[in-house]
Amino acid sequence: MDKKRWVLAAIVVFVVVSALEWFFHSVCLGGIYSLTSYLWRPQEEMTKLLPYGLIATLMVSFIMVYIYHKGYEGKGSRLAEGLRFGLIIGLFTAIPMSVWSYVVFPMAFVIPAAWFLFGMTEMLVAGAIIGLLYKRVTI
Repeated sequence: MDKKRWVLAAIVVFVVVSALEWFFHSVCLGGIYSLTSYLWRPQEEMTKLLPYGLIATLMVSFIMVYIYHKGYEGKGSRLAEGLRFGLIIGLFTAIPMSVWSYVVFPMAFVIPAAWFLFGMTEMLVAGAIIGLLYKRVTI
C-alpha cells in the first residue's frame, strides 16, 4: 500500500466531506432543522460534541481509502472506478441510515430523503477523490 497516497487521499476526503456536511446541514437543511428543533440537541451541546463527529469522519476517510485499496479492480479510468466505489459505499451507508431514521424519529419524510441524497452525493464525491488521488502500487 502506498502510505503517502493513502494519507493524502484520506485527508482530502476528510476536508471535502466535512465541508459538504457543513453545507448540506447548515445551508441546505438549516431551515428545516429549525422547524424541527424538538428532535435535535441544543446548538451549544452539538458544538461541544462536534470534535467527536470530526474524529469519526476522519477515521471513516482513512477506512474508505483502505477499503478502496483492497477492492481495487483496475478497470476503466481511475475516476470511473472511484465513482463506482462511492456509489457502493453510498448505497451501503445512506439507505439504512435514512430509512431507520425515518422509522425511529418522528420526522417528515423530507429530512431522511435529503439525508439519503446528500449522503449519496458525499460518497460519490469521496469515491471520485479517492479514485483520482489513490493509485495502487504493486510490487
